[in-house]
Amino acid sequence: MKEDFLTAHIPIIVLIDKKQIRKKMLEIEQGVDDYIANPPDPIDLEVRMELALRRTSHQLYANALTKLPGNKQIEKAIHSRMDEKKLFSVAYYDIDNFKSFNDRYGYMKGDSVIRHIAYIIATTVKRCGNPLDFVGHIGGDDFVVVTTPDKDRLIASESILVFNRTAHFHYSKEDRERAYIVSKDRRGNVINTPLMSISIAIANNKYFPIKNIVELMEIITEIKTYLKTLPGSNFLMNRRQNEKRVFIDEPCKEESKSAGREERFKHKPLGQILLESQIITPEQLETALNRHWATGQKIGQSIINLGMASSGDVARALESQFNVPHFDMRNMSENREMKEMFSKISFEVMKNYGVLPVRKDKNVLLLAMLDPRNMEILAKIKNLTGCNVAPFFVLESEFSEIFDRMVKQDVAAPSYGVNAVI
Repeated sequence: MKEDFLTAHIPIIVLIDKKQIRKKMLEIEQGVDDYIANPPDPIDLEVRMELALRRTSHQLYANALTKLPGNKQIEKAIHSRMDEKKLFSVAYYDIDNFKSFNDRYGYMKGDSVIRHIAYIIATTVKRCGNPLDFVGHIGGDDFVVVTTPDKDRLIASESILVFNRTAHFHYSKEDRERAYIVSKDRRGNVINTPLMSISIAIANNKYFPIKNIVELMEIITEIKTYLKTLPGSNFLMNRRQNEKRVFIDEPCKEESKSAGREERFKHKPLGQILLESQIITPEQLETALNRHWATGQKIGQSIINLGMASSGDVARALESQFNVPHFDMRNMSENREMKEMFSKISFEVMKNYGVLPVRKDKNVLLLAMLDPRNMEILAKIKNLTGCNVAPFFVLESEFSEIFDRMVKQDVAAPSYGVNAVI
């Protein structure tokens, strides 16, 4: 069955005598999905079959490149929102000029772009959306996000900001400097194609009901058509409907965000700093980025773990990027004042936000952070402790080492007290 492409997706569960498990392991390696010791427990058998079918369903319909849910799961997610009669918002992501990039650089580079986009969307939804929001991959360079109307604009704008900040690294230095690629059309004419941008068409049922997926796609298609006439990255959404057409919001671009948001993303990416310093090569950066997108590990830590640069090199580059000093965790204080700070900030908060109080100087708390640009957590820590907060950054490996040590110390002798929550 596993050798026939028509039946290879069907899960196989075998009954194995407990005494024969070791001998039968070869069969499992040759295509068996699961096993149950003979004689089987009926409930155990039913549960195993249900789990096997669920795994197979996801593998069958998920996108092979990104592992995100595919068309069938996307339809199911949208239908469930419609059936529940709740407010929902569907955002359709499309990468402009991706075909030209793929033709110029090849499918392997194109696959890297797709994985990058999937990572941006998934992490942005996780950071800015709701716990039950959905991300799906239709195929190619098309993605779908199912969220709520109160989150759709934030998710779209943040996706554009991150995309515009990082997408150009997929191009060669020459193409980045030109801001376009030179190619030929089907007639052999030389054309200049702009670098990739992202268009996001959003339809929600906040202002009028959307009865079915056909109606939903008509709205999205109209918005997409208009977006294709605009340069750069944009998102638009439906607002109201009359008998003739859907009226859409004014296009929202990355440049239209507030000055504070622009400043937040104005710094150079770490990879660019390391490239300009000739610490890593473009090929090494691409390898590290692929590790970063695949694992979610921070890019600096990926570069260190791959042996491309030392911790010191990455720390100095991050100091330049963040304009914030690096904190040497060997200088962390463990006095009575610090125990008081730990009593006000829970381990859960420290772990989730990547922050560690490391020293207190009068009314100033030194805070080691994985991302010192996170103004939200800085304000929360100030509110929790009553101290002014001075941010420092630490590498991911440094944070993990100190945090794990603190947890072990607290388990052995819970002197820090971790009852506070945000």
